Amino acid sequence: MRKIKYNKELYFITERIIDDNILVPKIPNNYFTQNGYEDNKIKRVCFGKSIDACLMALSKNCKGLYFYVYTVKNTSEYEVFKPSIIDVPDSKITGELWILTNVKVSYVGKIKCIDSIPNDGYLFKYGHNVARLYDWKYEWIK
Repeated sequence: MRKIKYNKELYFITERIIDDNILVPKIPNNYFTQNGYEDNKIKRVCFGKSIDACLMALSKNCKGLYFYVYTVKNTSEYEVFKPSIIDVPDSKITGELWILTNVKVSYVGKIKCIDSIPNDGYLFKYGHNVARLYDWKYEWIK
């Protein structure tokens, strides 16, 4: 992980509403952290450079799921970190970025994930294994 200068908007998606618009760093609870393939010591808030990147980074079938979309507009107020593939094995594909402190976010809207975009996906390695990530089609819910 290394600190970078980043002054563009960042995105965060979740299946739950964030009541106070504050995200608190935590260690993600997923297969990769539970099995030592992803950093399981550094508390962080994970962001994508786009909604598409956020959906891809979920590493799951998103078809039919709804997500609330949040942004950080003033990223220059925070220290932003870029994880290595040792920290997050798919980070080279997703472009995931971390903020290690509480983050104020703004609600943008709600999306519904329609389906994956037909392609061969994007391969990445974790340990001695290989997995694929996919792009997703989504629509805004009014």
